[in-house]
Amino acid sequence: MDKTSPVRGKEAVIAGVGELPQGNKAGYSTMQLHAELAELALRDAGIAVDRVDAILTVAPRSDPYLIHGAAFAEFLGLAPAVAWTLEAGGAAPEAMLSVARGLINAGTASTVLIVAADLPSSGVSRNNYVNVLAESGPVHPELEKPYSPSVPAMFATVARAHMDEYGTTAEHLAAVAVHNRNAAGLHPNAHFRKPISLTDHQESRLIADPLRLLDCAPVSDGGGAVVVCRDDALASAARGRAVRIAGVGFSTGHLHLSAAGSLTAFKAGVALDRALVEAGRSRHDIGLALVYDCYTIAMLQNLEDLGLVARGQSGPAFLAGQFAPQSGALALNTHGGLLSHGHPARAGGIGHLIEAVVQLRCEGGARQAAPFRTAMVHGMGGVFASHGVALLELL
Repeated sequence: MDKTSPVRGKEAVIAGVGELPQGNKAGYSTMQLHAELAELALRDAGIAVDRVDAILTVAPRSDPYLIHGAAFAEFLGLAPAVAWTLEAGGAAPEAMLSVARGLINAGTASTVLIVAADLPSSGVSRNNYVNVLAESGPVHPELEKPYSPSVPAMFATVARAHMDEYGTTAEHLAAVAVHNRNAAGLHPNAHFRKPISLTDHQESRLIADPLRLLDCAPVSDGGGAVVVCRDDALASAARGRAVRIAGVGFSTGHLHLSAAGSLTAFKAGVALDRALVEAGRSRHDIGLALVYDCYTIAMLQNLEDLGLVARGQSGPAFLAGQFAPQSGALALNTHGGLLSHGHPARAGGIGHLIEAVVQLRCEGGARQAAPFRTAMVHGMGGVFASHGVALLELL
């Protein structure tokens, strides 16, 4: 079938993923990083670049364009039907996945290349990075900005509320950081792999009370790429590694934290409910959860909002080792999450999606989770503002 004549009604599947070590990538341009990630994902899928007829990106802070997707297509020498850039914050990977599926189902495209990458460590000065966050971050220009809250301070506000309502402690937060670092130690691409202890967490410097340095995701260069295509476009040898998109759901409760109806209950569970309905699954079917964790409190709060842990019980569960690989319970952020695998600014969360695919294929090596059927990938935009959830299964 000619690539200019896509077929309607075929199932969209994830055919390939690509990722490089996260951390500092001095010497790369942002476009070079995007191109290398795209090459890795296309090679993994066994698909030539000239078959790509749609490109989706996020807008990197390190290399801004009016339409970054179109600029990237031009860089690759392609003229696809679609070259778009999506804005959904940390829920962008799920949003791009949903758009890719829609383009394929509508017959607009047959092979969609998704790339999310940024160079906030080496490509942007610290002052410029902070200024961008201050100008375009989730801070209300009239009701919040005059009080100069930092993004860590806004997450610290939620942490303090969680502590006040449920008795959550600094040790509970520390247990999240330790869990993710232990997982990252088994991932060759993780930004931070050196083990940490509860004591290391407590001795790290205070950033925004009660959050310390090890409660915060690092500023990482990196990102990832994903190839979504029609299932009938796969070579027979690739079908056994393809991942189907069983369900996708989204929700939005607010943008600015001052407009949130609660500081201890947000809308992630609504997004999961919508994905579960489409997939015909229940929470009990989820064997692996990749939960957005830009701060330790985000992991605790999101787990509870998703309905995967009872209110107030996520901290004690981490401290008790409930999510340790050998526990036999729900596998959680097996790559180390944003907290240790890395947080490449605008591309945050793409690693969650890639890890889900790797785990479903049973290619996780030493960090491979016990056999499971359904993986859940959660993304979050703003300070618990908007959420995207994708449920994935092996084809």
